Amino acid sequence: METFNLDDLRELKDDFATELRRRNRSKVTIDGYLVRIDYFIDFLVENDLPTTGPEITRDHLGAFIESLLTRPNKRTGRPLAPEYARSHYRALQQFFKYLAAEDIIEADPFDRMALPDAPEQLVEVPPDDALRQLLAECAGADFNALRDTAIIRLFADTGCRAGEIAGLDVDHLDFAENTALVLGKGRRPRTAPFGDKTRVSLRKYLRARAKHPKAKKEETALWLGVQGRMTDHGIRQMLERRAAAAGIGHIHPHQFRHWFAHTWLANGGQEQDLMMLAGWRSRQMLDRYGKSVADERAKAAHRRARLGDKL
Repeated sequence: METFNLDDLRELKDDFATELRRRNRSKVTIDGYLVRIDYFIDFLVENDLPTTGPEITRDHLGAFIESLLTRPNKRTGRPLAPEYARSHYRALQQFFKYLAAEDIIEADPFDRMALPDAPEQLVEVPPDDALRQLLAECAGADFNALRDTAIIRLFADTGCRAGEIAGLDVDHLDFAENTALVLGKGRRPRTAPFGDKTRVSLRKYLRARAKHPKAKKEETALWLGVQGRMTDHGIRQMLERRAAAAGIGHIHPHQFRHWFAHTWLANGGQEQDLMMLAGWRSRQMLDRYGKSVADERAKAAHRRARLGDKL
């Protein structure tokens, strides 16, 4: 008969996942936590350290975080970004907070730990010309061209996250209102409006989608690929291919979100409206998005105000 230790982290992480589902956390969020817990367990095993919840100490966690801060990137050879270690810290912090709340451990080892420092990394806002080149690379009447154009336009026009775009179903589009119903963080739904060019590209794509071999099997999924519904990862891969072919270098989905926020504010859009459109609850997000070109917006606002000329 197989024996197992209920206090082993490999068992406890499944209980944690059950708790997260009960709290209605998204699958993406849950999977992210579990992957990071697995990394921690692998670290413990590799270093002959205990893997049961009650035996984990602050020193074990500290050694793991330190290993992440000093680990080289396999592709570049340079140390990984501090934010990588911070994401693991936050995931494990929630895990051990749950273990303490369930009285599985006597004390939370994170109580006297501090989140690793990380210098602020400004996300580059792609210039308009780069996005035009990206759209030009997708020009054509074949299925992939129509699909990729619609995806890119929807990213730029709505500022939606990759997971929100990937999760769209056909019936989430409302062409009477020109909106897409997306499920944001915390599984909070919101409507994302789009403009005429995006509407045209979406309707062209839908006509091509109706003839796709996977259309009958994947009746609800908006974006179709060779295997059926396109995933978040599949959309990212598509963007990388298109960006490379367009000669604009690497581009990732979140850069569209930063471009959206910057362009909205640069054109005089209200901050409160931007928060609603982007699905933000905290005004801190306004400072983060498009910050790399905030000085550009400030100088443009100064030129419009012409304060010295009023004297």
